[in-house]
Amino acid sequence: MTPEQTVELINFLKKKRNELHLSVNEVARRANVDVGTVWRIEQGKIAKPHAESLIAIGNVLGINAMQLFTTVGWLTADDLPSFGTYLHAKYAHLPDAVIRHVEHHFTEIMHAYSHSTGDRHSAAEPEHCPWCANHYGHVANSTMESPHEP
Repeated sequence: MTPEQTVELINFLKKKRNELHLSVNEVARRANVDVGTVWRIEQGKIAKPHAESLIAIGNVLGINAMQLFTTVGWLTADDLPSFGTYLHAKYAHLPDAVIRHVEHHFTEIMHAYSHSTGDRHSAAEPEHCPWCANHYGHVANSTMESPHEP
């Protein structure tokens, strides 16, 4: 872990533990992990905590393994599944059409916040953005909502 990842892990674990009003001793007891291990992780004294310990602590605090592993740098954004893959796996009972609908709206939301210049133009000015031009065309005088305006 980098020093930044260590700080992020410390803050994440402490915040969750405090939200649940749990002591270090109680987390350790529920996780079946040595209290010294929990304390040293929260103090940043363990540079490479064992995955099993983090998972056990995370389970007590309501933090899933993926969140912990990305926090400590064991997984990168590229290692994570796409949003569509995640939705299909997590919500397999939903019809494909619903998944596509959610993906479409997610794409619009992500697009609204992805302009590197920070210039959030309206859908009435699609020439500023190829994505908007492709998806909205010229929509002046239209009531269509822009993905740039949350």
